[in-house]
Amino acid sequence: MNHGSSTSLRAEALENSAKRLNTWQAIRADVLARIRSGEWPPGELIPTEQELAVEMGCARATVNRALRELASSGIIERRRKVGTRVASTSSRRTTLSLPVMRDEIEALGQRYHYALTEIEMRRGTAGALNALQADPEDELMLVKTRYLADGTAYCCETVWLNPKAIALPDPKLFEAEPPQEWLSRHLPVQQTRFSILADEATGACARSLELPSGTPVLAIERVNSLDAVPVSYARQFYPPQHRLIFDD
Repeated sequence: MNHGSSTSLRAEALENSAKRLNTWQAIRADVLARIRSGEWPPGELIPTEQELAVEMGCARATVNRALRELASSGIIERRRKVGTRVASTSSRRTTLSLPVMRDEIEALGQRYHYALTEIEMRRGTAGALNALQADPEDELMLVKTRYLADGTAYCCETVWLNPKAIALPDPKLFEAEPPQEWLSRHLPVQQTRFSILADEATGACARSLELPSGTPVLAIERVNSLDAVPVSYARQFYPPQHRLIFDD
């Protein structure tokens, strides 16, 4: 994460909010900037909706919408009669931890292979924008990868990285190292949210898994955060009959 000065981040947030003073997106950007800068660290109780509305010169309902968006992504926690706090990174909402793919495959006693299939800067999907709390016009880095176990298709993965939250490496690095490994090796990120769901393999993912388009697959969504700010949103797809095991 690029730890610039709190003053410069705050000045940038105020400049942006001045342009769109009455939008919930501007309020959200300002709150995120304060969290990133450390002005509001994890666990910090932030000002009330009314206080923020007065400071920003907007309606309280606008502030409420911005905070609801941030709460839905787990960046802040809201409790009646207590207030709103920046989510604490020291206490996890769940004890489950998903290993990086290399460890997952090698733990099965199988030969690991990784391949980068696509990488580009582009605007995010609705799911990526919500998970990373990015604006529709923001450009994110999309990395698509494929994993084999003993030469057989094991998993395909799409990872969205937010360049506003962390300094990204040269894209060529991901030709040899998966994004999740790079994150865990270089930054003290924490898995702050994950979901397990049923989905269908389509497009590049279906080809990577060597499955007919529309085949039901197991999907896992993961969000990694740094100092309560989401930095990556990953979707992993496993072929039918895959068994997911969690050990203590």
